[in-house]
Amino acid sequence: MALRNREPRRKVLVPARMRVGASWSDASILNISSRGMLLRSAAAPPQGTYLEIRRGPHIVVARVVWSNTDRFGIRTQDPVCPDRLMSQAAAADGPPVLDRRARPRADDRAGASRRWGQALEFIVVASAGLAAALLSFGTVGEVLARPLAAVGTALN
Repeated sequence: MALRNREPRRKVLVPARMRVGASWSDASILNISSRGMLLRSAAAPPQGTYLEIRRGPHIVVARVVWSNTDRFGIRTQDPVCPDRLMSQAAAADGPPVLDRRARPRADDRAGASRRWGQALEFIVVASAGLAAALLSFGTVGEVLARPLAAVGTALN
């Protein structure tokens, strides 16, 4: 039985993001071919796990075919063009690529709501303080009015 020739792999060191289930983590692509990759991450997913690798605009869906402590091999669902993935890696060294997470949110409802709440709280506290000051001034004025009137009549 003859062994099938292995597809040539290209050694690289490309940072990427990896999604397993609902959790995201960082990973590094160590080698790549048109149908698979060798990756390294803090914790390798178990064999048989389906995952998603993202590098810039590229999204690769794959299944883990073997796994070690921090390295694992994947087989991609669709063929991958290593040159296109690498051109994106080269662009990362050049001008910065805008990441959606780095942009400010256009619809910042939570921030606007928080600012509105803080302004309303300030107005209520300031109004309560002003009302307390006016009430105190009126009360003190009434309390001191009789003795001052008596002193005024005694002096005339």
